Amino acid sequence: MTTPDTPAADPTAATAAPPQVRRMIVLMLANLALSALLAGLMLVFQERLLDYQLAHLDLPAGTDLAAARETLRSSVWSRVLPVALVALAYLVVIRGLRLGRRKAYRQVIFISVIVLVGSGPTLLQPFPWWVRAINVAKALVVVALLYLASRPQVRDRFAATRRPPDLVNGFPS
Repeated sequence: MTTPDTPAADPTAATAAPPQVRRMIVLMLANLALSALLAGLMLVFQERLLDYQLAHLDLPAGTDLAAARETLRSSVWSRVLPVALVALAYLVVIRGLRLGRRKAYRQVIFISVIVLVGSGPTLLQPFPWWVRAINVAKALVVVALLYLASRPQVRDRFAATRRPPDLVNGFPS
């Protein structure tokens, strides 16, 4: 039996993040899921994607189509491989957010800006509608994440000058 003077024995209560931070984590995971979906679809439909891109490129006469295809193939892999690295980075950042680390908060802002900047050029490249749709969805998720990260409650939680009352030495109390 728990009295008001004794702490609760619930182990998740000590590691529970505030609602705003939990929403940020959900948005990060949604962005990661969209990235994984895009990477998977690009792998599964790689040949069709390459055919589409070759058909929509303005290539000069006499261009070696096999070399152009291999160049495009490497660009597909350059989009797929970073998803695994971002997944690992997200796990570290999410843990930092739950612990109230300012560095993790800054990393969320940095990663979000990079994703937005990276999403822009893909809308100008010859990609099928489904690639564009997923990139637009990712951009919207990141805009929502940046909006949430800019809220005063979240900024106060990760402020450099003061720590939230529920954090002592960077760990939930």
